[in-house]
Amino acid sequence: MAQDILTKHSLLRHQTIDQEAAMYKPVREERSSKCFVFVLAAFVMCCAVLLAFASLLRLRSPEIKLRSATLNHISYNSASPSASFNATVIAHISIKNPNYGAFSYENSTVRILYAGVKVGDREIRSNRVNGRETKEMNVMVNVKSSKLPVTGNLSSDINSGTLNLTSYAKFSGTVQLLKIINKRKTIEMACIMNLNLTSHAIQGIQC
Repeated sequence: MAQDILTKHSLLRHQTIDQEAAMYKPVREERSSKCFVFVLAAFVMCCAVLLAFASLLRLRSPEIKLRSATLNHISYNSASPSASFNATVIAHISIKNPNYGAFSYENSTVRILYAGVKVGDREIRSNRVNGRETKEMNVMVNVKSSKLPVTGNLSSDINSGTLNLTSYAKFSGTVQLLKIINKRKTIEMACIMNLNLTSHAIQGIQC
C-alpha cells in the first residue's frame, strides 16, 4: 500500500514538472524570436550607417562648365595682310561641388585661343566652393589678334563671317572634409565656340 502511494505521488510530481516545462517552453521560444529580430535590425542599421559614412568619405571631382558666352564689343578688319579683330567676351562659368566638404581652388586663368594661339586671357583669383553648392562667375576676357602670326587664314575667316575660338580653363585645389581629409583635385574645361561677326553673337558652344 505504501509503495502504491509513493508511486502515485511520483507520477503526480513528474506530471507537474512536465506541465510547468510545457508552459515555459513557448515563453523561451518567444524571447528567442524577439532577440533574433532585434539583432537583425541592429545589423541592418549598422550596415546603413557604414554605407552612408562611406558615401560621405568618397570625394569626387568638382565639375566646371561653360554655360554661355556673350559679346560685349567687337571690331575687325578683313583687309589682308593687316587683318585683325578685337572683342570682349563674357564667359558665364559654373563650378559644381558634389562633395560635402568645401573645394578651395588656387589662382587660375581663363584663356581664349584662335587657331591654337592664345588671343586673350583673364586671371581668376583663388576662392572656394562650399560643400554641395555651385559657384557661378562671369569672366570678362579681352580678345586681340595682335599675337597671331601674319597669315592669310585670318583674313579669309573674317570674310567668311565666322571665327572659331576655343575657351580653356584649369582649376587646381583641395577638397577638405571634416578638417582631417584633404584630397587634391584638378578640373579642366575646353569648349569650342563660333564668333558670328554678322550677328555679333557667340554660337555653337561645344564642350
